[in-house]
Amino acid sequence: MGKTSQVINKIFRISYKIFPFFVGIYSYYPAFIEQERPFPFLDTIYSSLRLYSGFVEGGVPVDILLQIARFMGMAAAVSLLISAANKINDVINWAKLFNPNSTVVYGDSSYAEYMLKSLKPSLKIHGTEDKPIENASRYLLMFSSDAENLAFYHRNYEIIKDKNVYIMLDGVSRQNIENPSITVFSIAENCARQYWKDYPAVKSERIAVIGFGNVGKNILLYGLQINLIDPAQHFEYHIYGDGSEFRREHTELDKMEPDSIVFHDDGIYKFAELAEFDRVIICGDENQNITAASKLLVAAPVGGAIYIYAPNGDVITDLFGRDRLICFGTAEEMVSADIIFNEKSMEAARAQHEFYFKKYGGAPWEKLDAFKRYSNVSSSDYLHTIKRLMGQGVPMETIAELEHIRWCRYYYIHNWKYGLETDTAKRIHNCLIPFAQLSEAEKLKDIEAIKSKMNDDFALENPGIRQNV
Repeated sequence: MGKTSQVINKIFRISYKIFPFFVGIYSYYPAFIEQERPFPFLDTIYSSLRLYSGFVEGGVPVDILLQIARFMGMAAAVSLLISAANKINDVINWAKLFNPNSTVVYGDSSYAEYMLKSLKPSLKIHGTEDKPIENASRYLLMFSSDAENLAFYHRNYEIIKDKNVYIMLDGVSRQNIENPSITVFSIAENCARQYWKDYPAVKSERIAVIGFGNVGKNILLYGLQINLIDPAQHFEYHIYGDGSEFRREHTELDKMEPDSIVFHDDGIYKFAELAEFDRVIICGDENQNITAASKLLVAAPVGGAIYIYAPNGDVITDLFGRDRLICFGTAEEMVSADIIFNEKSMEAARAQHEFYFKKYGGAPWEKLDAFKRYSNVSSSDYLHTIKRLMGQGVPMETIAELEHIRWCRYYYIHNWKYGLETDTAKRIHNCLIPFAQLSEAEKLKDIEAIKSKMNDDFALENPGIRQNV
Protein backbone atom coordinates (compact mmCIF):
# COMPACT_ATOMS: atom_id res chain seq x y z
CA MET A 1 0.00 0.00 0.00
CA GLY A 2 1.39 3.44 -1.06
CA LYS A 3 1.80 6.44 1.26
CA THR A 4 -1.19 8.27 -0.23
CA SER A 5 -3.42 5.24 0.22
CA GLN A 6 -2.25 4.84 3.80
CA VAL A 7 -3.06 8.49 4.59
CA ILE A 8 -6.51 8.23 2.98
CA ASN A 9 -7.19 5.00 4.88
CA LYS A 10 -6.14 6.60 8.18
CA ILE A 11 -8.30 9.71 7.57
CA PHE A 12 -11.30 7.47 6.80
CA ARG A 13 -10.82 5.38 9.96
CA ILE A 14 -10.66 8.51 12.11
CA SER A 15 -13.54 10.25 10.32
CA TYR A 16 -16.08 7.48 10.72
CA LYS A 17 -15.31 7.31 14.44
CA ILE A 18 -15.79 11.04 15.13
CA PHE A 19 -18.59 11.67 12.58
CA PRO A 20 -21.43 10.58 14.97
CA PHE A 21 -20.19 12.96 17.67
CA PHE A 22 -20.28 16.02 15.42
CA VAL A 23 -23.65 15.03 13.99
CA GLY A 24 -24.90 14.85 17.58
CA ILE A 25 -23.57 18.37 18.27
CA TYR A 26 -25.26 19.62 15.08
CA SER A 27 -28.60 17.96 15.90
CA TYR A 28 -28.84 18.35 19.68
CA TYR A 29 -27.48 21.84 20.43
CA PRO A 30 -30.23 23.87 18.65
CA ALA A 31 -32.90 21.58 20.16
CA PHE A 32 -31.53 21.97 23.68
CA ILE A 33 -31.32 25.80 23.28
CA GLU A 34 -34.92 25.78 22.18
CA GLN A 35 -35.86 23.63 25.20
CA GLU A 36 -34.11 26.24 27.41
CA ARG A 37 -32.02 23.68 29.25
CA PRO A 38 -29.75 25.16 31.95
CA PHE A 39 -26.59 23.60 30.47
CA PRO A 40 -27.31 23.05 26.76
CA PHE A 41 -23.67 22.67 25.68
CA LEU A 42 -22.76 20.07 28.33
CA ASP A 43 -26.02 18.20 27.66
CA THR A 44 -25.19 18.26 23.95
CA ILE A 45 -21.74 16.70 24.53
CA TYR A 46 -23.21 14.05 26.85
CA SER A 47 -26.01 13.14 24.43
CA SER A 48 -23.63 13.08 21.46
CA LEU A 49 -21.42 10.57 23.29
CA ARG A 50 -24.48 8.44 24.09
CA LEU A 51 -25.05 8.03 20.36
CA TYR A 52 -22.17 5.50 20.43
CA SER A 53 -24.36 3.24 22.59
CA GLY A 54 -27.28 3.59 20.14
CA PHE A 55 -29.29 5.93 22.41
CA VAL A 56 -31.17 8.90 20.88
CA GLU A 57 -32.56 11.66 23.13
CA GLY A 58 -36.32 12.00 23.35
CA GLY A 59 -37.93 15.23 22.29
CA VAL A 60 -35.40 15.77 19.52
CA PRO A 61 -36.43 15.36 15.86
CA VAL A 62 -34.76 12.19 14.53
CA ASP A 63 -33.87 12.74 10.90
CA ILE A 64 -31.97 10.44 8.54
CA LEU A 65 -28.66 12.08 9.40
CA LEU A 66 -29.08 11.38 13.13
CA GLN A 67 -30.08 7.77 12.42
CA ILE A 68 -26.97 7.28 10.27
CA ALA A 69 -24.84 8.81 13.03
CA ARG A 70 -26.45 6.50 15.58
CA PHE A 71 -25.58 3.32 13.62
CA MET A 72 -22.12 4.58 12.74
CA GLY A 73 -21.57 5.37 16.43
CA MET A 74 -22.49 1.84 17.46
CA ALA A 75 -20.16 0.42 14.77
CA ALA A 76 -17.34 2.68 15.95
CA ALA A 77 -17.94 1.62 19.57
CA VAL A 78 -17.73 -2.07 18.63
CA SER A 79 -14.56 -1.36 16.67
CA LEU A 80 -13.02 0.41 19.66
CA LEU A 81 -13.98 -2.46 21.97
CA ILE A 82 -12.37 -4.98 19.62
CA SER A 83 -9.27 -2.82 19.39
CA ALA A 84 -9.12 -2.56 23.18
CA ALA A 85 -9.55 -6.33 23.51
CA ASN A 86 -6.70 -6.85 21.03
CA LYS A 87 -4.52 -4.49 23.03
CA ILE A 88 -5.32 -6.38 26.21
CA ASN A 89 -4.55 -9.65 24.42
CA ASP A 90 -1.23 -8.19 23.24
CA VAL A 91 -0.37 -7.28 26.82
CA ILE A 92 -1.26 -10.80 28.01
CA ASN A 93 0.86 -12.33 25.23
CA TRP A 94 3.72 -10.01 26.12
CA ALA A 95 3.53 -11.22 29.73
CA LYS A 96 3.59 -14.86 28.56
CA LEU A 97 6.90 -14.24 26.78
CA PHE A 98 8.61 -14.11 30.17
CA ASN A 99 7.78 -17.81 30.65
CA PRO A 100 10.83 -19.90 29.59
CA ASN A 101 8.47 -22.32 27.78
CA SER A 102 6.39 -19.71 25.97
CA THR A 103 5.21 -21.11 22.65
CA VAL A 104 3.86 -19.28 19.60
CA VAL A 105 1.78 -21.43 17.25
CA TYR A 106 1.32 -20.28 13.66
CA GLY A 107 -0.81 -22.07 11.10
CA ASP A 108 -4.26 -22.65 9.69
CA SER A 109 -4.27 -26.45 9.79
CA SER A 110 -6.57 -28.39 12.12
CA TYR A 111 -3.42 -29.67 13.83
CA ALA A 112 -2.57 -26.11 14.93
CA GLU A 113 -5.94 -25.88 16.69
CA TYR A 114 -5.37 -29.18 18.48
CA MET A 115 -1.91 -28.04 19.53
CA LEU A 116 -3.27 -24.81 21.01
CA LYS A 117 -5.83 -26.80 23.00
CA SER A 118 -3.14 -29.08 24.41
CA LEU A 119 -0.84 -26.29 25.63
CA LYS A 120 -1.23 -24.67 29.03
CA PRO A 121 -2.91 -21.25 28.82
CA SER A 122 0.11 -19.64 30.46
CA LEU A 123 2.37 -20.89 27.65
CA LYS A 124 0.45 -20.60 24.42
CA ILE A 125 0.24 -17.67 22.03
CA HIS A 126 -1.78 -17.93 18.83
CA GLY A 127 0.33 -16.04 16.32
CA THR A 128 -1.03 -14.34 13.21
CA GLU A 129 0.83 -13.99 9.93
CA ASP A 130 0.48 -10.22 9.79
CA LYS A 131 1.86 -9.70 13.28
CA PRO A 132 4.94 -11.86 14.02
CA ILE A 133 5.76 -12.16 17.72
CA GLU A 134 9.35 -11.75 18.84
CA ASN A 135 11.26 -13.18 21.80
CA ALA A 136 9.24 -16.35 22.41
CA SER A 137 11.09 -19.44 23.61
CA ARG A 138 9.84 -21.61 20.77
CA TYR A 139 7.81 -21.31 17.58
CA LEU A 140 5.59 -23.92 15.93
CA LEU A 141 4.79 -23.65 12.23
CA MET A 142 1.73 -25.75 11.46
CA PHE A 143 0.25 -24.56 8.18
CA SER A 144 -1.62 -26.90 5.86
CA SER A 145 1.27 -27.59 3.48
CA ASP A 146 5.05 -27.88 3.51
CA ALA A 147 5.28 -24.95 1.08
CA GLU A 148 3.33 -22.63 3.41
CA ASN A 149 5.45 -23.59 6.42
CA LEU A 150 8.71 -23.02 4.54
CA ALA A 151 7.45 -19.74 3.06
CA PHE A 152 6.53 -18.44 6.52
CA TYR A 153 9.94 -19.40 7.88
CA HIS A 154 11.62 -17.58 5.00
CA ARG A 155 9.50 -14.42 5.44
CA ASN A 156 10.19 -14.23 9.16
CA TYR A 157 13.75 -15.55 9.16
CA GLU A 158 15.26 -12.49 10.86
CA ILE A 159 12.84 -12.80 13.78
CA ILE A 160 13.11 -16.55 14.41
CA LYS A 161 16.51 -17.51 13.01
CA ASP A 162 18.11 -17.95 16.45
CA LYS A 163 15.01 -19.38 18.17
CA ASN A 164 13.83 -22.94 18.73
CA VAL A 165 11.61 -23.53 15.72
CA TYR A 166 9.47 -26.62 15.16
CA ILE A 167 8.29 -27.02 11.56
CA MET A 168 5.63 -29.52 10.47
CA LEU A 169 6.88 -31.04 7.20
CA ASP A 170 5.77 -34.26 5.52
CA GLY A 171 8.15 -34.22 2.56
CA VAL A 172 11.42 -33.31 4.29
CA SER A 173 13.40 -35.77 6.39
CA ARG A 174 14.47 -34.40 9.76
CA GLN A 175 17.87 -36.09 9.30
CA ASN A 176 18.61 -33.57 6.55
CA ILE A 177 18.22 -30.51 8.80
CA GLU A 178 21.62 -29.51 10.18
CA ASN A 179 20.52 -26.33 11.98
CA PRO A 180 20.28 -27.49 15.63
CA SER A 181 17.68 -24.83 16.46
CA ILE A 182 15.23 -26.26 13.88
CA THR A 183 13.25 -29.40 14.63
CA VAL A 184 11.31 -30.91 11.76
CA PHE A 185 8.41 -33.14 12.75
CA SER A 186 5.90 -35.13 10.78
CA ILE A 187 2.46 -36.19 11.96
CA ALA A 188 2.89 -39.48 10.08
CA GLU A 189 6.23 -40.14 11.76
CA ASN A 190 4.91 -39.29 15.22
CA CYS A 191 1.91 -41.49 14.53
CA ALA A 192 4.12 -44.49 13.72
CA ARG A 193 6.34 -43.97 16.77
CA GLN A 194 3.31 -43.76 19.03
CA TYR A 195 1.62 -46.75 17.35
CA TRP A 196 4.45 -49.15 18.16
CA LYS A 197 4.67 -47.74 21.67
CA ASP A 198 0.95 -48.31 22.27
CA TYR A 199 0.69 -51.67 20.44
CA PRO A 200 4.10 -53.38 20.75
CA ALA A 201 4.86 -56.79 19.29
CA VAL A 202 5.64 -59.37 21.97
CA LYS A 203 6.41 -62.26 19.61
CA SER A 204 7.36 -62.75 15.98
CA GLU A 205 4.47 -61.73 13.76
CA ARG A 206 3.27 -61.71 10.18
CA ILE A 207 2.15 -58.13 9.62
CA ALA A 208 0.11 -56.75 6.71
CA VAL A 209 0.42 -53.03 6.01
CA ILE A 210 -2.38 -51.90 3.68
CA GLY A 211 -1.69 -48.51 2.14
CA PHE A 212 1.84 -47.19 1.73
CA GLY A 213 1.70 -43.44 1.98
CA ASN A 214 3.60 -41.47 4.63
CA VAL A 215 1.92 -43.28 7.51
CA GLY A 216 2.53 -46.74 6.03
CA LYS A 217 6.17 -45.98 5.29
CA ASN A 218 6.80 -44.81 8.84
CA ILE A 219 4.92 -47.77 10.31
CA LEU A 220 7.39 -50.02 8.50
CA LEU A 221 10.51 -47.99 9.32
CA TYR A 222 9.73 -47.70 13.02
CA GLY A 223 8.54 -51.29 13.21
CA LEU A 224 11.92 -52.42 11.89
CA GLN A 225 13.72 -50.41 14.60
CA ILE A 226 11.43 -51.14 17.55
CA ASN A 227 10.20 -54.71 16.99
CA LEU A 228 13.45 -56.33 18.10
CA ILE A 229 12.69 -58.82 20.86
CA ASP A 230 14.83 -61.88 20.11
CA PRO A 231 17.97 -62.37 17.97
CA ALA A 232 16.27 -65.48 16.52
CA GLN A 233 12.95 -63.73 15.74
CA HIS A 234 11.39 -63.60 12.29
CA PHE A 235 8.91 -60.85 11.53
CA GLU A 236 7.34 -60.72 8.08
CA TYR A 237 6.16 -57.32 6.86
CA HIS A 238 3.85 -57.56 3.84
CA ILE A 239 3.40 -54.17 2.19
CA TYR A 240 0.28 -53.71 0.04
CA GLY A 241 0.93 -50.54 -1.91
CA ASP A 242 3.46 -49.15 -4.37
CA GLY A 243 6.84 -49.45 -2.67
CA SER A 244 9.02 -48.84 -5.74
CA GLU A 245 9.99 -45.29 -4.79
CA PHE A 246 10.56 -46.37 -1.19
CA ARG A 247 12.98 -49.07 -2.33
CA ARG A 248 14.87 -46.55 -4.44
CA GLU A 249 15.27 -44.34 -1.37
CA HIS A 250 16.25 -47.25 0.92
CA THR A 251 18.68 -49.50 -0.91
CA GLU A 252 19.76 -51.69 2.01
CA LEU A 253 16.40 -53.17 3.01
CA ASP A 254 17.71 -56.67 2.34
CA LYS A 255 19.96 -56.26 5.41
CA MET A 256 17.02 -56.50 7.84
CA GLU A 257 17.69 -60.10 8.83
CA PRO A 258 16.30 -62.03 10.58
CA ASP A 259 13.13 -60.24 9.43
CA SER A 260 11.81 -59.96 5.90
CA ILE A 261 9.88 -57.39 3.90
CA VAL A 262 7.58 -58.45 1.04
CA PHE A 263 6.29 -55.73 -1.28
CA HIS A 264 3.02 -56.17 -3.17
CA ASP A 265 3.33 -53.09 -5.37
CA ASP A 266 -0.06 -53.55 -7.03
CA GLY A 267 -1.71 -53.20 -3.63
CA ILE A 268 -3.96 -56.18 -4.34
CA TYR A 269 -4.63 -58.68 -1.59
CA LYS A 270 -6.96 -61.63 -1.19
CA PHE A 271 -9.23 -61.33 1.79
CA ALA A 272 -8.65 -64.96 2.70
CA GLU A 273 -4.89 -64.28 2.92
CA LEU A 274 -5.40 -61.58 5.53
CA ALA A 275 -6.87 -64.16 7.91
CA GLU A 276 -3.36 -65.64 8.17
CA PHE A 277 -1.75 -62.44 9.50
CA ASP A 278 -1.16 -61.71 13.19
CA ARG A 279 -2.08 -58.08 12.64
CA VAL A 280 -3.43 -55.99 9.79
CA ILE A 281 -2.61 -52.28 9.75
CA ILE A 282 -4.76 -50.20 7.40
CA CYS A 283 -3.02 -46.88 6.89
CA GLY A 284 -4.00 -45.18 3.64
CA ASP A 285 -6.00 -41.96 3.64
CA GLU A 286 -9.08 -41.91 5.83
CA ASN A 287 -11.72 -42.43 3.13
CA GLN A 288 -9.79 -45.35 1.64
CA ASN A 289 -9.33 -46.82 5.10
CA ILE A 290 -13.06 -46.78 5.83
CA THR A 291 -13.77 -48.57 2.54
CA ALA A 292 -11.00 -51.13 3.12
CA ALA A 293 -12.14 -51.84 6.68
CA SER A 294 -15.75 -52.24 5.59
CA LYS A 295 -14.86 -54.73 2.84
CA LEU A 296 -12.49 -56.62 5.11
CA LEU A 297 -15.03 -57.03 7.89
CA VAL A 298 -17.63 -58.34 5.44
CA ALA A 299 -15.44 -60.54 3.25
CA ALA A 300 -13.35 -62.56 5.68
CA PRO A 301 -12.50 -63.15 9.31
CA VAL A 302 -9.08 -61.87 10.28
CA GLY A 303 -7.04 -63.98 12.65
CA GLY A 304 -5.28 -61.09 14.38
CA ALA A 305 -6.09 -57.54 15.36
CA ILE A 306 -7.12 -54.97 12.75
CA TYR A 307 -5.65 -51.52 13.29
CA ILE A 308 -6.84 -48.58 11.26
CA TYR A 309 -5.30 -45.14 10.87
CA ALA A 310 -8.09 -42.73 11.73
CA PRO A 311 -7.39 -39.02 12.30
CA ASN A 312 -11.09 -38.78 13.21
CA GLY A 313 -11.27 -42.12 14.98
CA ASP A 314 -14.70 -41.79 16.54
CA VAL A 315 -16.34 -41.75 13.12
CA ILE A 316 -14.95 -45.19 12.24
CA THR A 317 -15.55 -46.82 15.60
CA ASP A 318 -19.10 -45.46 15.64
CA LEU A 319 -19.66 -47.11 12.27
CA PHE A 320 -18.09 -50.51 12.87
CA GLY A 321 -17.89 -50.90 16.64
CA ARG A 322 -14.98 -50.51 19.01
CA ASP A 323 -14.55 -54.25 19.51
CA ARG A 324 -13.85 -54.95 15.82
CA LEU A 325 -11.33 -52.26 14.95
CA ILE A 326 -8.56 -50.54 16.88
CA CYS A 327 -8.14 -46.95 15.74
CA PHE A 328 -4.85 -45.13 16.05
CA GLY A 329 -3.37 -41.82 15.02
CA THR A 330 -6.25 -39.54 15.96
CA ALA A 331 -5.35 -35.88 15.64
CA GLU A 332 -6.16 -35.29 19.30
CA GLU A 333 -3.65 -37.98 20.32
CA MET A 334 -0.94 -37.07 17.85
CA VAL A 335 -0.88 -33.32 18.41
CA SER A 336 0.21 -32.69 21.96
CA ALA A 337 3.17 -30.95 23.55
CA ASP A 338 4.60 -34.28 24.74
CA ILE A 339 4.64 -35.80 21.27
CA ILE A 340 5.55 -32.73 19.19
CA PHE A 341 8.34 -31.44 21.42
CA ASN A 342 9.41 -35.00 22.33
CA GLU A 343 11.47 -33.53 25.15
CA LYS A 344 11.87 -36.69 27.20
CA SER A 345 13.13 -38.69 24.22
CA MET A 346 15.48 -35.88 23.18
CA GLU A 347 16.80 -35.55 26.72
CA ALA A 348 17.39 -39.31 26.91
CA ALA A 349 19.21 -39.17 23.55
CA ARG A 350 21.38 -36.31 24.74
CA ALA A 351 22.19 -38.10 28.02
CA GLN A 352 23.12 -41.26 26.15
CA HIS A 353 25.45 -39.35 23.85
CA GLU A 354 27.06 -37.55 26.78
CA PHE A 355 27.88 -40.95 28.29
CA TYR A 356 29.68 -41.96 25.08
CA PHE A 357 31.31 -38.56 24.69
CA LYS A 358 32.76 -38.54 28.20
CA LYS A 359 33.98 -42.12 27.99
CA TYR A 360 35.08 -42.50 24.37
CA GLY A 361 35.42 -38.96 23.02
CA GLY A 362 34.06 -37.61 19.78
CA ALA A 363 31.93 -34.53 19.18
CA PRO A 364 29.69 -32.98 21.86
CA TRP A 365 25.93 -33.04 21.30
CA GLU A 366 25.85 -29.46 20.01
CA LYS A 367 28.38 -30.34 17.29
CA LEU A 368 26.73 -33.58 16.15
CA ASP A 369 25.23 -33.68 12.68
CA ALA A 370 21.50 -34.39 12.41
CA PHE A 371 22.04 -38.02 11.38
CA LYS A 372 23.93 -38.86 14.58
CA ARG A 373 21.60 -36.84 16.79
CA TYR A 374 18.64 -38.82 15.52
CA SER A 375 20.56 -42.07 15.78
CA ASN A 376 20.54 -41.40 19.52
CA VAL A 377 16.83 -40.54 19.36
CA SER A 378 16.16 -43.88 17.62
CA SER A 379 18.00 -45.56 20.47
CA SER A 380 15.91 -43.74 23.09
CA ASP A 381 12.72 -44.79 21.22
CA TYR A 382 13.82 -48.40 21.66
CA LEU A 383 13.98 -47.94 25.43
CA HIS A 384 10.35 -49.05 25.88
CA THR A 385 11.21 -52.43 24.37
CA ILE A 386 14.38 -52.73 26.48
CA LYS A 387 12.44 -52.10 29.70
CA ARG A 388 9.89 -54.76 28.75
CA LEU A 389 12.61 -57.30 27.93
CA MET A 390 14.47 -56.61 31.15
CA GLY A 391 11.22 -57.14 33.05
CA GLN A 392 10.97 -60.56 31.39
CA GLY A 393 14.45 -61.48 32.59
CA VAL A 394 16.18 -61.36 29.18
CA PRO A 395 19.98 -61.39 29.73
CA MET A 396 21.84 -58.10 29.36
CA GLU A 397 24.08 -59.44 26.58
CA THR A 398 21.02 -60.48 24.55
CA ILE A 399 19.53 -57.01 24.96
CA ALA A 400 22.88 -55.51 23.91
CA GLU A 401 22.80 -57.69 20.79
CA LEU A 402 19.30 -56.47 19.96
CA GLU A 403 20.41 -52.88 20.49
CA HIS A 404 23.28 -53.49 18.08
CA ILE A 405 20.84 -54.88 15.49
CA ARG A 406 18.71 -51.76 15.95
CA TRP A 407 21.76 -49.54 15.51
CA CYS A 408 22.68 -51.40 12.32
CA ARG A 409 19.14 -51.06 11.00
CA TYR A 410 19.14 -47.31 11.57
CA TYR A 411 22.29 -47.07 9.47
CA TYR A 412 21.01 -49.46 6.79
CA ILE A 413 17.75 -47.50 6.54
CA HIS A 414 19.90 -44.49 5.68
CA ASN A 415 21.86 -46.47 3.08
CA TRP A 416 25.10 -47.11 4.93
CA LYS A 417 27.22 -50.13 4.02
CA TYR A 418 29.84 -52.24 5.73
CA GLY A 419 33.52 -51.53 5.06
CA LEU A 420 36.83 -52.29 6.74
CA GLU A 421 37.43 -48.58 7.33
CA THR A 422 34.69 -46.19 8.47
CA ASP A 423 34.13 -43.36 5.99
CA THR A 424 31.30 -41.01 6.92
CA ALA A 425 31.31 -39.20 3.57
CA LYS A 426 30.79 -42.51 1.73
CA ARG A 427 28.41 -43.89 4.37
CA ILE A 428 30.64 -46.81 5.24
CA HIS A 429 31.00 -48.18 8.78
CA ASN A 430 33.16 -51.01 10.04
CA CYS A 431 30.72 -52.03 12.81
CA LEU A 432 27.89 -53.00 10.47
CA ILE A 433 28.47 -56.67 11.23
CA PRO A 434 26.72 -59.29 13.39
CA PHE A 435 27.07 -58.80 17.13
CA ALA A 436 29.05 -62.06 17.47
CA GLN A 437 31.74 -60.65 15.17
CA LEU A 438 32.29 -57.50 17.20
CA SER A 439 35.37 -57.22 19.37
CA GLU A 440 34.86 -57.71 23.10
CA ALA A 441 35.51 -54.00 23.58
CA GLU A 442 32.68 -53.10 21.16
CA LYS A 443 30.32 -55.57 22.84
CA LEU A 444 31.14 -54.02 26.19
CA LYS A 445 30.28 -50.58 24.79
CA ASP A 446 26.79 -51.82 23.88
CA ILE A 447 26.26 -53.35 27.32
CA GLU A 448 27.46 -50.18 29.04
CA ALA A 449 25.16 -48.12 26.81
CA ILE A 450 22.15 -50.17 27.92
CA LYS A 451 23.03 -49.68 31.58
CA SER A 452 23.57 -45.97 31.07
CA LYS A 453 20.28 -45.69 29.18
CA MET A 454 18.33 -47.34 31.98
CA ASN A 455 20.03 -45.15 34.56
CA ASP A 456 19.22 -41.99 32.62
CA ASP A 457 15.61 -43.04 32.12
CA PHE A 458 15.22 -43.66 35.85
CA ALA A 459 16.75 -40.25 36.56
CA LEU A 460 14.31 -38.54 34.17
CA GLU A 461 11.38 -40.22 35.92
CA ASN A 462 12.85 -39.50 39.39
CA PRO A 463 14.85 -36.26 39.38
CA GLY A 464 17.69 -36.22 41.91
CA ILE A 465 17.83 -40.03 42.26
CA ARG A 466 20.18 -42.41 40.47
CA GLN A 467 20.09 -46.18 40.36
CA ASN A 468 22.57 -48.93 39.54
CA VAL A 469 21.45 -51.35 36.82
